[in-house]
Amino acid sequence: MMRLFISLVIVLVLASCTASNKKEEDNTVAEVVADYVQVDSPNSFIPLGIGITVAPPEHGQNAKYFIANKDVAEVNFDYMNNNYTYRASKNTNNLLSFYGDYVNSGKNFTEEENNIVVEYNTTSNNEKFTLWRVDDIYYILSTQAEDDKDLTNLSSLYIKSIHWNKNK
Repeated sequence: MMRLFISLVIVLVLASCTASNKKEEDNTVAEVVADYVQVDSPNSFIPLGIGITVAPPEHGQNAKYFIANKDVAEVNFDYMNNNYTYRASKNTNNLLSFYGDYVNSGKNFTEEENNIVVEYNTTSNNEKFTLWRVDDIYYILSTQAEDDKDLTNLSSLYIKSIHWNKNK
């Protein structure tokens, strides 16, 4: 009888520890997961005050559009055999929250035509992203592509497109 009682206590303690660990894991996941709503086109970003300047480039393929956390416009697309994510938001903290532990790579550059400073950052999982600001909107273009030439070129093209659309 005593053995049964001890076995029951051990099972209850182990079950309690497992439930506690599971609860901690669930809390961690909840902090990382974003609230995504898929939308049909860049026109869906207009209510965010961002407009249609968040779209894939001319030769981009497989575009999918999302609104994340109610204030981040996002488009995922393929370009030159690599996947890219282009995001924009007026809330820089929400925008940067997708990238966790990132560091500035020191490869910052200035898009000369519009005099916009572009930060070049990397994450611990080899994701590279550029960050810039036009007026009150922050933009990020990210990829895990090995060659970063397309990332910097696309960033410059996007900045020019933003200014072109703004001055229409």
